[in-house]
Amino acid sequence: MENKFEFLKNEVVTREIRYISFMSKLKRYDFAFMKSEEKPDKYIVIHLQENRFALLGKEELSEKGHIEHVFHESEMEADEIRDFLREVL
Repeated sequence: MENKFEFLKNEVVTREIRYISFMSKLKRYDFAFMKSEEKPDKYIVIHLQENRFALLGKEELSEKGHIEHVFHESEMEADEIRDFLREVL
């Protein structure tokens, strides 16, 4: 069978994943964290309820509107997520 696509990269990687669920004043959050191999100071952060993910490090947490944009959250929810991420990243 002929391949329709020329693969640029095709590899299987085993990775450690950290799951954290927490309840804030506004709602429950469930996240998964994977260390980025390409950028050691960053994590792939997956917002499990929203099916959204972002490559985040400490510097992205201080960018105005970044968390609101990548996770499609309100400013109040993003503030809670930002406070949480500052503790775990």
